[in-house]
Amino acid sequence: MDIKQLKAFLKERFPLCMKSRSFPVLTVPSIPEKQLARMTRNLSVKEDIISMCDTSLFGKGKNGIAFTDKAVYFKDLFGGVKVIYYDEDWIIGKDDAFDTLGITPTNTFFDNFALTDLIDDLVRMSAESRDSTEEPAPEAAAEAPAESPKTEAEKAPEPDEEDDDDDDEDDDDDDGGSLLLDILDVALDVTEDPSV
Repeated sequence: MDIKQLKAFLKERFPLCMKSRSFPVLTVPSIPEKQLARMTRNLSVKEDIISMCDTSLFGKGKNGIAFTDKAVYFKDLFGGVKVIYYDEDWIIGKDDAFDTLGITPTNTFFDNFALTDLIDDLVRMSAESRDSTEEPAPEAAAEAPAESPKTEAEKAPEPDEEDDDDDDEDDDDDDGGSLLLDILDVALDVTEDPSV
C-alpha cells in the first residue's frame, strides 16, 4: 500500500472516528518519538505506525488504536491487544469494530460505525494495491497458450428457457425478481438494529 496515500487518508478520515477530542489523533511525522515507541511496545506493533490515538492517561501508550500499512491494533483498559490484518482478518460487510476489535458501543473514544467504515476502506485500498502489483508481466501473457478457435455453434449464446408459470412470451421475469430481492436485502441491512 502506498504509504504517502495512506498517511493522507488516515490524517483526513481517522479523526472522524472519534467521539471526543480529548485524545488527539496523530499521524507521522507529527507523533512524538517517545509516545510512538511506547505505543509500538505496548501494543506489540510489528510494522511502522502510520497513525494512532493514545487513549491512556498522560500519553503512556498503554491503550488506544494504531494503524499501520498492514493492520490495525487496538487495546483498551479491560482487554488484551487485538490485531486485525487488512488482507487476512477483515471481511467487508461482515466484520465490524464491535465484534472484531471489541470496541463496545459505550466506548467513549471511538465511533464504531465510522471506524468500521474506515477499516472497510483500508481493506479495499490494500486489496487494490495488492491487485495492481500482482498483474502478470507482458512476457508471461505472450507465452500463454492460445485458445483454440471456436466453431459457430460454440460462439452462439445459449437460448434462455422461460419459466413454465410465465404468463407472457418475454424473457423479462428472471431479472426483476432478483433485483427486488437485492433491494429488500439492502433495506433490511440499513434498518437492522446493530445492537442485536
